[in-house]
Amino acid sequence: MSYKQGIGVLVLLSLMMACSTGTKVTGSWTRLEHQPESFKKIVILGIAHNSENRRIFEDQVETRLESKGYPVIAALDLLPPKAAIGTISREIVRDIFISADIDAVFTMSMRHMEDTRRYVPGQGYYMPYYYNVPFYDYYGGFNNYYYSPGYYTGSFQVYLEANFFDFESGELLWSAQTKTVDVSSIHKMAEQFADVIVEDFIKSDVVPVPQSQ
Repeated sequence: MSYKQGIGVLVLLSLMMACSTGTKVTGSWTRLEHQPESFKKIVILGIAHNSENRRIFEDQVETRLESKGYPVIAALDLLPPKAAIGTISREIVRDIFISADIDAVFTMSMRHMEDTRRYVPGQGYYMPYYYNVPFYDYYGGFNNYYYSPGYYTGSFQVYLEANFFDFESGELLWSAQTKTVDVSSIHKMAEQFADVIVEDFIKSDVVPVPQSQ
């Protein structure tokens, strides 16, 4: 491989690494002494200040669990339209859930956000001619000065957490954290989060998939 080709491969690998995106589960926990059990009504609750973003995540998770036969409902179908942290107390939320016969709560919240992105400017690489290259060839050869374009490195990372509680006892039965890297929109992030978090929840067997499935 030539010097020029080697530099090109390094730049390509850097760009591929910088553009890597997606969501994955980074940790999962299940209460050891808990035996799998069914619940009659599970509420999907996004905990955030922005009610619109809550709705997006609640709907995505609700859709996937509902397709598996779980008895779920999005919290914003029960709570006031603009309900969010700071606009409605936990006591009111609890009373609404009791009135709706909720017996389990599937929560989602953001735990951490990190931005490590930086721009790496383009660079030129010196490629000298051999000592016996004539002056006229040398004079016309500056087009061989190699230049690599600038690129972004690092990533924008969002860590989300999901928890599953027995509403009556208040006990945490399952918890998992996800890491999302450089997803372009809140909708795409919600879709990817719902895919991986529901898969992990089902795998944990805290609440067995309804037999009809």
